[in-house]
Amino acid sequence: MDLTSIPLMAALKQRMRWLNENQGVLSENVSHADTPGYKSKALEKQDFSGLIDNMTSGGNAGVSMKSKNARHMDMTGGQSGTFHIVEAKDREESPTGNSVVLEEEMLSLSENQMKYGMVVNLYKKNLGLLKKAMGRDGGR
Repeated sequence: MDLTSIPLMAALKQRMRWLNENQGVLSENVSHADTPGYKSKALEKQDFSGLIDNMTSGGNAGVSMKSKNARHMDMTGGQSGTFHIVEAKDREESPTGNSVVLEEEMLSLSENQMKYGMVVNLYKKNLGLLKKAMGRDGGR
């Protein structure tokens, strides 16, 4: 059984992918905290509630173009499954031109980790519900 055929599971998987990519961008910002001229980066925000609505409504989700391979182009001209990295706005610049504020980055990393944990728990709970519905709950 392919779990990605279930809209909620596919949305949770997409959210985990975004949070994982976000962790990488935030980590890169921290690693360049002392690099002169480095501009802090961020991923474009993901509208998770909109993602679930699109996947469960059956509206345009049924006729949207999809790629079967991560190397295929999507409708925006980018790689499918990738997220857009933008320069973080409203950041204070140091005299060296660096716009990374370690305190803000560490708070963002912590928030990202909490969100990832929440999505993993939701994924596990949904798997448990599916197992129970199929009668494979292990006698619990």
